[in-house]
Amino acid sequence: MPYEGHTTRNIAMTVILILALYAISMFFYHKFEGWGYLDAAYFITASITTIGYGDFVPKTDEGKLFTIFLSFVGISLAFLLIASISSYREKAIDKHMTDKFSLLKKLSILQRPPKEEKKRGKEREKAFTKIPKAE
Repeated sequence: MPYEGHTTRNIAMTVILILALYAISMFFYHKFEGWGYLDAAYFITASITTIGYGDFVPKTDEGKLFTIFLSFVGISLAFLLIASISSYREKAIDKHMTDKFSLLKKLSILQRPPKEEKKRGKEREKAFTKIPKAE
C-alpha cells in the first residue's frame, strides 16, 4: 500500500509531539504553579481532551497564558492523532474488504452455470422491453 508508511509516520510523529508537549507542560506547571508531576499530567490530559474538570486551575498569569497555548496546541495535536489513526484504519479496512469482495466475486462466478445466466439475461431483457397493451 503506497500511503501506509506515510500514515504510520504521521501517527508516530504526532505521538512524539504530544509526548514532548506533555513533558514541557509538566515541567512548566511544576515550576510555575508548584504542582506535582502527576497533578500536572492530570491537568494537561483534562485540558487537551477538553474535559476541564476545574479541580486544578492555574493561579499565576504565566500559568494562565501557558494554558491558552497548551489548549490550542494540545487539542490540535489530539485531533491530528485521531485523524491519522482513522486514516490508517480506513486504508487497512478498505484493502482488506477489497480483497474479500474480490474473492467473493471470483467464487460467485465459478459457482454460476453460464447457460442459466444467458437464459436469465434474455428473460430479463424481454420483460423490460415488452410493454403491456392498454385495454
